[in-house]
Amino acid sequence: MLQKNNLENIIGSRSKIKLIRFLSKSGEWQFNLAAVSKSAGIDKGALSRIIREFESVGILEVKRSGKLLLFRLNEKNRIISKLIVPFFAKEIEV
Repeated sequence: MLQKNNLENIIGSRSKIKLIRFLSKSGEWQFNLAAVSKSAGIDKGALSRIIREFESVGILEVKRSGKLLLFRLNEKNRIISKLIVPFFAKEIEV
């Protein structure tokens, strides 16, 4: 049930999909919320809410370093590693 709910959380909105697409292209930690917001085309407030939501269900790994918020996809999450990342990798090929 938890895995199904995670998938529903990921697919829930266009902004969530944009964030997942953006992060799936890079396994690196993202250092600047404003830069991710601009690059992914997501409002900063919406991005902050999505990050908190995704962290709470294990979709993102989040680190805080002072005022910086660092985050990336949680590749230990089976939906992320087996479904989402491969899906967006194939999307790039098409």
